[in-house]
Amino acid sequence: MEEQRRREQQERRRQRREQLLKEQRQRQRQWQRREQRREQEEQQRRQRQRLRQQQELRTLRAEIAALRRRLERSRPEADPVPDPDPTRRFCQDDEQPPAGRAEPARASEAQLERLESGLSFLSEVTGIRITDYSVTRAELPGSAEGMQRNGPRILRKGRLAGGCRDVTFHLEFQLLETQDEENLSAAITELSIILEPMEYGELSRFVARTEEKRDLFQFFRSLHFFLEWCEYRKRTFQYFKEKHGAMVQLPGGPSGDSMGIQSLRVPGFELLVVWTVHIDEDGQVLPRLDLLTKVPEPALALDSRKVVERAPRCFRTLLQLLGVEAAIDGLVRLLGPEE
Repeated sequence: MEEQRRREQQERRRQRREQLLKEQRQRQRQWQRREQRREQEEQQRRQRQRLRQQQELRTLRAEIAALRRRLERSRPEADPVPDPDPTRRFCQDDEQPPAGRAEPARASEAQLERLESGLSFLSEVTGIRITDYSVTRAELPGSAEGMQRNGPRILRKGRLAGGCRDVTFHLEFQLLETQDEENLSAAITELSIILEPMEYGELSRFVARTEEKRDLFQFFRSLHFFLEWCEYRKRTFQYFKEKHGAMVQLPGGPSGDSMGIQSLRVPGFELLVVWTVHIDEDGQVLPRLDLLTKVPEPALALDSRKVVERAPRCFRTLLQLLGVEAAIDGLVRLLGPEE
């Protein structure tokens, strides 16, 4: 009888533990679903904000370009007639230019300053900074009949230098402007891009495609999102390395694309997180995380349930449910010391 009561108590305790584990799993799944919804909503909000910022940036650039063209067309009218005595203008301190000519130029310059200030603000938001810019303008020769029908053809040769995070860029391009009776059109005819340092192999392939397509907007957009993902990967790897020390290995350093997690309980057992960032043909930035396993042969022979084989697929499921940091943290806890 005593033995039977003891078995019944053990069975009740086992059932109670199973019930508690079941409730805990349910609460965890509910929390995961809430976190996933919150993360998706946050990502959508950030995407909408980025799209708005990009639209505002395109609008400001178009307005600046139009205003520069207006200034260039108005300069010949606003410039005073050359004075045969160049010293006379230094003696006439109180002489003011004609009001009708000075006011439009001052208003245009003030508007240009406002637009450039807005462009500077958006540059701070997007992380792309412009350090140097120059452009030359040349009117291409054409037939008199073509000039009357389509207007002048203007070729602009520009140089642009700047940076995004820790990457600097130097651009040289040619812009051909043509105008007909109704509208003005512009197209980039040549584009050359130099990036420094070229430590990301994906960027060299992306630059080659961009030079072929001659798409400056795609270049800036993709560069911004690519480096943003690389910076996020670097911060994540550094965080786990600082938190777990020798258990976490970074073969390529914090800026590399892999992180190794060594087991403290099973010598020779290691998980390798490979985190790459790709740019597709359309300029979309696509991060990809994979899991590789390194298991001793004796342990692999005992794996009758194919746990090691299913580990990469389970890791991708964790990424969808928990996000990057929580999924990697789960791997670290799995191989860490028993609590």
